[in-house]
Amino acid sequence: MALGPEALSLQSRNSWFLILVVVLTGLSIWGYTQRDLKKGLDVAGGIRLTMEIVPDSITAEQKQSLGRVQAQVQDNLERRIGQGLGVNEGTVTTKGETGFVIELPGATDLEQAKEILSSTAKVTVYHARNVSTQKRQKTYTVLNPQQIDDSGAPFATFARVSAPETEITPVDPGYAQMIKGWDVILEGEEVTDAYGEILGSGKSRPMFKFSESGSKKLAAWSRRYLNEGEQLAFVMNGRVLQISPKQNGEVLSDNAFINGEFDAKYVNELTAIIKSGSLPVDLSVEASEKVSPTIGNDAFNKMLVTGAISFGIIIVYLIGYYAFPGVVAAIAMVLYCLFTITVMKYIDATFSLASLAGFILSVSMAVDANILVFERLKEELRAGRKLSTAVELGFKRALSAIVDSNACTLITSFILFMLGTSAVKGFATALIIGVIVSFFTAITVTRSLLVGLTSVGIGTNPKWYALNRSMFGEKLEASADSKPLQIISKSKLWFTISAVLLLPGVIAIGAGGIKPNVEFQGGFEASFSADNSLTSNAIAESLEKNGIDGANIKFAAVDDKRLVYITVPTGEGIENNDPEALQKIASAAGLNADEDSGISEVGPSVRAETTTNGIIFSSVLIVLYMAIRFGLALGGMKNGLKFGMSAVIAMLHDALFVVGSAAIVGFLLGWEVSSMFITAMLTVIGFSVHDTIVIFDRIRENLRRSRGAETFTDICDKSVTQTIARSINTSATAVVTLILLLIMGTPTPDLKFMVLVMLLGIVIGTYSSIFNASPILYLWDKAVMKKRGEAEGLVAEAQNESKLRAVQVVAAPVAAGEQDSSAYGTIKRKQSVRDQASHSIEDED
Repeated sequence: MALGPEALSLQSRNSWFLILVVVLTGLSIWGYTQRDLKKGLDVAGGIRLTMEIVPDSITAEQKQSLGRVQAQVQDNLERRIGQGLGVNEGTVTTKGETGFVIELPGATDLEQAKEILSSTAKVTVYHARNVSTQKRQKTYTVLNPQQIDDSGAPFATFARVSAPETEITPVDPGYAQMIKGWDVILEGEEVTDAYGEILGSGKSRPMFKFSESGSKKLAAWSRRYLNEGEQLAFVMNGRVLQISPKQNGEVLSDNAFINGEFDAKYVNELTAIIKSGSLPVDLSVEASEKVSPTIGNDAFNKMLVTGAISFGIIIVYLIGYYAFPGVVAAIAMVLYCLFTITVMKYIDATFSLASLAGFILSVSMAVDANILVFERLKEELRAGRKLSTAVELGFKRALSAIVDSNACTLITSFILFMLGTSAVKGFATALIIGVIVSFFTAITVTRSLLVGLTSVGIGTNPKWYALNRSMFGEKLEASADSKPLQIISKSKLWFTISAVLLLPGVIAIGAGGIKPNVEFQGGFEASFSADNSLTSNAIAESLEKNGIDGANIKFAAVDDKRLVYITVPTGEGIENNDPEALQKIASAAGLNADEDSGISEVGPSVRAETTTNGIIFSSVLIVLYMAIRFGLALGGMKNGLKFGMSAVIAMLHDALFVVGSAAIVGFLLGWEVSSMFITAMLTVIGFSVHDTIVIFDRIRENLRRSRGAETFTDICDKSVTQTIARSINTSATAVVTLILLLIMGTPTPDLKFMVLVMLLGIVIGTYSSIFNASPILYLWDKAVMKKRGEAEGLVAEAQNESKLRAVQVVAAPVAAGEQDSSAYGTIKRKQSVRDQASHSIEDED
């Protein structure tokens, strides 16, 4: 029997969806095998630097095109990483308008990396006109034409003729003042090449080649001072590399060298950074970090095992709780993991410990869309819908909640990405990709598989939908119309419970439990291996005896290793940019610095970034989004704002609880608030609003259906009761995953703290979504009606909307023997299969 045009169109569309899924699966399997995981520094080991353009070095012309200058510096730094440091997989990412984050996997020499990358590498050839020659006495005289420092680099020293015993070195202010009196012959881009010339002694000396314009300038200067013996100086980064008189009768042109014998390492570094090009601006190192690979590798493997266990639990849960739809979702979840990892490989996303945690969490969050759909599907089946209709309505009616909740998660994730440090960006990237891919797999893959299988007679048995399973509040959902939970009438009780939960945290905040780490105040964080006998008090006493005050000590364990993390604020015994900081901290603490030791240094600019209030940005954007989305559906922005502001107030309750919990943990264990804590906070915000949206979306739907026949109290109570099972289920998968990560997969205190904060935040967020959000919305609506009249209430607005609706969507009856046009078919069906798929499934055992 022929299908109607609409059914044929739906069948064709789902056929294309299935083809798309198959093609994407094949491409992803192929793509997955073509690239290796790019491990982050905290896993592979190496060096991370955060650098900023020095504001005073930016010219007025450069300010007009700062983006071009930043791109030029980025390109230069990338060349230096390969040429100067020999790191093949180093990365340079921009941060804001003037910042850069440089990651150097496998690099070990932190001071070398700082020197090479921050050097302007601008070689300038000067006529040192105020320096005495054999013919003329001037203001200055050369005291030592060439000394060698500890790094093997040369420098010249001078003295005033009026004070010949006082040596002027590069660190003296008079040194730069002296150079200001010199004339530039050629500079920067006119030095086109540099290389090392190996001498007979085995040492090297740097050779320079000049551009055509530079050669002409140098030749013209040589002829002008042909037999005067004037001083010629090579200067880089404010240091005179060499100064010597020009030989009489000699005309210099396209090349020159620095006379002397130097270590090959110094010459190679010098020539490499010169060949990479001079920086158009000065750079300062704002943060630096050296990471041991041993600990990170162990932690990475540990987290992978944790993630695998978590995934297995989720699959068992889906199949056990949702039966046949759970099997379909399990297939979609496997594809979700495949798609997500492949995408991350192809955008060169790094798998740091934080991003791996983000991916593992995204897997548990990806279940949410399936849960929302399946709960809707079961609801429609219990209401006596035909299977094909129930599937269609399940996806259709869950779509708005899925879109809105994912949008709010994306808002907070994008803010994390924009404001966060490197590790935070990795976490945010994993979450953003995960949310987008999970939406695709839930709406396309799960739907196509479910419809396709039922189209050929698979999965049409009523018992395969586990309609009588009533864990997690589903019995309550079944009686939502007759015996709803008393949410609004008991709102004072819920608010009192919230106050009791918040009070200990508020007290801990007042007691100084919030301990900011070096990202907020500047300083060093060093990590060392430690034996089991060491205590934080013993280390603190040792540090204080050796002049390092204000340190914070934390312990962690990775496999059979016990680690101690020591945070030293700026100015507490160790100066900024001290190359011996790691060894000094180790000595002061009575510890040994070995290959597993690491250190990070953070300056004030990072402190300013991490204190940027991402919560405010998130709140504003979420309010605006919800105001528009709910406003379009129910009477305009004024009503949308009620929903948006109520959701944000409930979310701020969760944020306060999380901060208070952090204060308690900080007070008891000394754990510090870091950028990873901010990550956890914003993730909690997204998840909290996610749960609230599910409930608010049902309130909106019930308002539109009620047409004024129910009070707002009844609507709120019924809506919460109808959605309580899915609220608990969507949170439960994330909670289980976070518990596993907390126990098994978080080796460092910062990562463990992040996971703990998210765990507590999701638990309290589930509570506030169920018991606080709708009472807040009710009180908001009540206050508006008290001020402006009953007509401004949501029930009246919904009733008015219903009256104004000009077009009513009425389902057309299906002709006898024809396919139900609401079904999503993928394969031409036999008549018996169509009848079975359209069977009215009642609530059976």
